[in-house]
Amino acid sequence: MSLFLIQTALIIGLPYALWRLGVVGRLMPLAAVQMAVGIALGPSLLGWAAPDVSLRLFPPASLAALEGLVRLAVVFFAFSIGLHFDLAQIRGQGRCFAVLAVSSVVVPTLAGAAGGWWLYTAIPGAAGFFATQSLFAAAMGIAAGVTALPVLGAVVREMGLEGCKVGVMALGAAAFNDAALWVAVALLLALGRGDDPWEGGQVALGALLFAGVMVVAARPLLRRLFARAEASGHVGPGDVVILTVGLALTSLATEAIGLHAVIGAFLFGAVMPRRVAEAIVGSFETFVQVVLLPFFFISVGLKTRIDLGGGAATIFWVMSGAAVLGKLVSALPAWMGGCTGREALTLGGLLTCKGLMELVVLTLLADAGMISETCFGAMVLMALFATALTKPLAGLGLRIQPQTNTGKAGPCSSVADGMS
Repeated sequence: MSLFLIQTALIIGLPYALWRLGVVGRLMPLAAVQMAVGIALGPSLLGWAAPDVSLRLFPPASLAALEGLVRLAVVFFAFSIGLHFDLAQIRGQGRCFAVLAVSSVVVPTLAGAAGGWWLYTAIPGAAGFFATQSLFAAAMGIAAGVTALPVLGAVVREMGLEGCKVGVMALGAAAFNDAALWVAVALLLALGRGDDPWEGGQVALGALLFAGVMVVAARPLLRRLFARAEASGHVGPGDVVILTVGLALTSLATEAIGLHAVIGAFLFGAVMPRRVAEAIVGSFETFVQVVLLPFFFISVGLKTRIDLGGGAATIFWVMSGAAVLGKLVSALPAWMGGCTGREALTLGGLLTCKGLMELVVLTLLADAGMISETCFGAMVLMALFATALTKPLAGLGLRIQPQTNTGKAGPCSSVADGMS
């Protein structure tokens, strides 16, 4: 118990204290700081500089004990992001949104695949044991195309964009992005195991059916179940039980389909009645983001060894370029599809966000033997780099300095003015 409490104080307090430093909070999202602290507390820094201290603070048995808390944090945070997703915010932006959603997947994925194809021969130690050149290129394409939906939601909230069209469009595009890439992951892993490639098609079909059920059946059911809470704007104990059970079941459903649990959690939040969603957000969102979510980033950092030798530096720079520039370029078709230039640049900057989903995908690819340990470490560093760039790039699109969520008026009005 004493060790757990020490870990809790360190995991929650240290990243937040660093983030509250003026220049850090203005330039980097909290999630990026949490990732950086996780890596620093792991074998890459503390484990190298003071291995005895590292082992006493985070013995292997304690990491296993944190896994349940980590999974709970991920699911609840994805649900809280879904609560902000309101299709009414993007009415009249259908063409722009559709073009953005597709291009944000296709452009960086192709750029990453091209980089992976070259790295396979240029850095022999980059590919995993079971990866052919085509499979490794596909794995790198998927990794470059990921946008971390939960972490993006945190960035959108920090910048005060959760009530703006540009923020809602970014979250919607990220949801589509992640769903499409999870289908690609399922197909890639099936090919790597020598299974039927139709497995990927089954995942895609299951995802479409599940989304249809959530909109057609789950939304009206939730409206009836929470009729009293919607009328009063207050969520009671019984409502919390229904929410938790429903969240677990929808997350379980997408896991069974072959998507990640966060997709089901996000959809469950997205179909929640708006007034109920507002009450839930006010009740627990900050607790989930500041208290629960750091456990995920710390747990990944503690398992990751960053070593830029053996070609890892080349992997980092090539894939960082493919991921960041790919996302920025993917916003250009949205500009031609009806978005303004400011919207397109802001959306491109927001979609560079990696973080949580990227780390999950990289772990799966490493476990399947698609990427090596050296490549895994370089790609984790790429995810941190891209996430750290999210706020500055989006702030450049808004033509204002990125802001932290200090309670002051955010940049939403600026965006709204640009859209009008």
